[in-house]
Amino acid sequence: MKTSFLTRSFYTVLQVALLTAIWYACDRAAAWLHLPFSGGVVGLLLMVALLLAGVVRPAVVNHGAEWLLSNMLLFFIPLIVSVVQFTALLEREGVRLFAAIGIGFISVLLATAFTVEWVCQFERRVRLRKLRTLRQGRQTIHLGQEQPA
Repeated sequence: MKTSFLTRSFYTVLQVALLTAIWYACDRAAAWLHLPFSGGVVGLLLMVALLLAGVVRPAVVNHGAEWLLSNMLLFFIPLIVSVVQFTALLEREGVRLFAAIGIGFISVLLATAFTVEWVCQFERRVRLRKLRTLRQGRQTIHLGQEQPA
């Protein structure tokens, strides 16, 4: 069944509002609890936990998340405007700022790479353990039966 443009748009707006509400609640909670990281990180962790637990199905936030990701460039416009407004700061502290950004970028890149590698190795070990258990069970069945002569 094909949904109309109006229906899909309504669900997208509703899902963006839901994601924004979750972000806002997590941002307020992070500020109230004086957490050392932003509410966006708390919201991301909360959404991952809800999705993995099955409390929230991916279809509930799919259209809204796709819209936010496809329009992500719009969220960087205030950053660009602020860079233009603070050229004196960039002239004074530009090298240190870009070094901090570079180190942060490389740190995130490495942490992500190591995390992905760790998860892949963990999944391989789990699959291998299941395969060994399955093969061992089959050998036990074959050994327990009489072999024709």
